[in-house]
Amino acid sequence: MLSQLQPLWAWITDNAIVVGGLASIGHVLIWGIAMQVAVSDARALRRPAILIKHGKGNQVEGPCLISNMGHGVVFVESIMARLETDRQTLACDITELADEDTRQQSPSSDETTTDEGDTGKGGGEEEGELVTRMGPLNSMQYMQASRFDRILAHAAQQHGLTLERDYTVSGSDETLKAIEINLIVIQATEKRPIGARRRFNLVRDEDNQLMLVPEKKNTHMLTSWRARRRIDRWREHITVESL
Repeated sequence: MLSQLQPLWAWITDNAIVVGGLASIGHVLIWGIAMQVAVSDARALRRPAILIKHGKGNQVEGPCLISNMGHGVVFVESIMARLETDRQTLACDITELADEDTRQQSPSSDETTTDEGDTGKGGGEEEGELVTRMGPLNSMQYMQASRFDRILAHAAQQHGLTLERDYTVSGSDETLKAIEINLIVIQATEKRPIGARRRFNLVRDEDNQLMLVPEKKNTHMLTSWRARRRIDRWREHITVESL
């Protein structure tokens, strides 16, 4: 057995410089791969991940849930809604939308529904108490941004429209097409605010009930340079509305 290995050992001895060089290159490649994996993992830990989701299946009366699926804490600065009809787009700020603001206009008659699992933001407020969804959201924490039916009613009301109980526009043949939820959040590792957006189509089922159907499976994160310019315009729009 040893005699069979002697030629191999002799070759290694004669080519020690080449073997040593190849071993060094191998070590460099291994360390390079390890560093790439470490950098990728570090970036993944810093990458924001916001989930905008509807509760209670596809019912329009379900809650709008916002979850922080990233590893870091984010600060929710603003929540906006864009209600699209076949004629126009109705944008409004719902960061401080109290349920009482839309209860009289809301088409839903389900006033006894309780929202279990709410973190306390945007639900269960007492009369006269300031309601706001602005604030920090820890990793794997979620909050409720009101209910979709109330968001629809509030967006319509802000632009002079009234929704009937079947979600048709009172006194008009204008129809609802989609609702888009937009977030502006601040993350400690980012110098400028980032955003999140998800669009839900509003469709009628066989019983003519209005349902929410997500346009895409995932929430779209707005982190690019161009997207952040859009976020700046959102902030300016909110500031003008508050004047």
